[in-house]
Amino acid sequence: MIASGIAAPAIEFADYNQISQICLAPGSHFADADVVVFLWRIEDLFEELVLHCLSDPSDIASRTQLLEAAGQLGALIAGYCTDVDKAVVVSTPPLPVGYGIDHLDSSSTVPLRALRQDVEASFSARLAASPSPATLFDLCGIQSALGVQTAFDAPKWLLYHQPFGVDMWFGLGSSLGQSIAALSGPQPKVLALDCDNTLWGGIIGEDGIGGIEIGQSFPGSAFREFQLMAQRLKQQGVLLAIVSKNNAGDVDEVFDNHDGMVLRSEDVAAWRVNWEPKPDNLISIADELNLGLDSFVFVDDSDHEIAAVRAQLPEVACLQVPEDPADFPALIADSGLFRFRRTSDEDRQRTAMMLEAKQRATATQSMSKQDFLASLDLQVDIFAAGQEHIGRVAQLTNKTNQFNLTTIRRTDADIAKLVDATDRHVLALRVSDRFGDYGLVGVAILAEGDAVWEIDTLLMSCRVLGRGVETAMISFLMGFASERGAESIIGRYSPTAKNGQVAGLFHDHGFVNGGEAGAFILATSDIPDVPLHLTVNAC
Repeated sequence: MIASGIAAPAIEFADYNQISQICLAPGSHFADADVVVFLWRIEDLFEELVLHCLSDPSDIASRTQLLEAAGQLGALIAGYCTDVDKAVVVSTPPLPVGYGIDHLDSSSTVPLRALRQDVEASFSARLAASPSPATLFDLCGIQSALGVQTAFDAPKWLLYHQPFGVDMWFGLGSSLGQSIAALSGPQPKVLALDCDNTLWGGIIGEDGIGGIEIGQSFPGSAFREFQLMAQRLKQQGVLLAIVSKNNAGDVDEVFDNHDGMVLRSEDVAAWRVNWEPKPDNLISIADELNLGLDSFVFVDDSDHEIAAVRAQLPEVACLQVPEDPADFPALIADSGLFRFRRTSDEDRQRTAMMLEAKQRATATQSMSKQDFLASLDLQVDIFAAGQEHIGRVAQLTNKTNQFNLTTIRRTDADIAKLVDATDRHVLALRVSDRFGDYGLVGVAILAEGDAVWEIDTLLMSCRVLGRGVETAMISFLMGFASERGAESIIGRYSPTAKNGQVAGLFHDHGFVNGGEAGAFILATSDIPDVPLHLTVNAC
């Protein structure tokens, strides 16, 4: 159990082999926990069945019984996830060790790995049935990365059935800490890349397109693999930006014409190819993308550029290209900065959405704001969030800072319980226009009362601000509550360092002071008008 504190977290351990007891009596354990972690091994829980399967791989009855037992464990933890109001992290089972198993003998290891995989599949299938999903932690992956023999400590196993060595415990602890932090903490959103000696070997302005190194042969292969990694991050929703001191035409020529390039112009959300200081360019990109600098990771080969960014923009994470190109492809992975990313459909479309936003910006330059808004054909879909939206809704509660009235952070488990609650309404907002789909960009959570309801959460991506969408959302909330008997709604504003732009939102929509600091109230009979240039579709 881990309970978050202001300084270090407080950690409490359950007694050995008590998973079933904890799941069956959830209220009697870890009442004050923020996160509960289940780490389990097949041989600890099902030793006799595992030994039967190892001794006789053709023992179908024992194998079937083992898989059913693993499924029951998954169902138990799924029930626990549903019953508790806290985040739950659950490990995959590592490969069984000990018992004199020869891990260099394929006649032993091949059926053992197949058995472990089947056990995990049976467990995970039942675990996934919970409406409050757990976060999976790959304990088997850590064991594999270290090597089974390195991760195993035979003396400790024989003395007191503690099988892990120091390296395994270190990897487990650091990785688990990162996994827990990723549940609600900020994650990098932008990978800002230099070009010369970063995306390719050499200097394009001096060596020319035929002289730079990128392709299938070393050292060019190292730069190609780094680009493949950057492209995977882009496909997972990370925005790529180019920050290079170069002539723009030279860089464009490489992106457009070099056969070894993996990245293309359409993969890049923002460009700063000029001779300006790189800290200034990063600030400019942050303004363009409407993102905080604390969401940037900057990669460069130059000591000087890395030092300048670190000195002037300490919130930007900096990674320097290693001297040995062979170490370069693993730079991002080894940093751990993008580890445990939780990717939604909206994340995967983020670069395309940014390019669509640029098209909108270009279109508005030639007409008045009102004419531009009327030309957009804005469609605002508002609907009750279902189980399939839980991950994205939780993500928005944790990532949205500027247009967020109360900044209440919530996990997937929190949102799942609110979706199922009879006295709460979790409403999601999707926006599209003639240029494309913004995705699921807004969330409101209404708390039922008798005559007075309350807006628990109201947040929206800044990508859709200034288009009247916030007014449409408030108007919908008022009508939604009125139809269900509410006579008035209370909205709350909790000021933070980043949400000052919404300090006057309720007042601007007719709300008056609600009798306490940060509280505003409006009768449901005074519903604000929906702007004429957009259409609200209630789903």
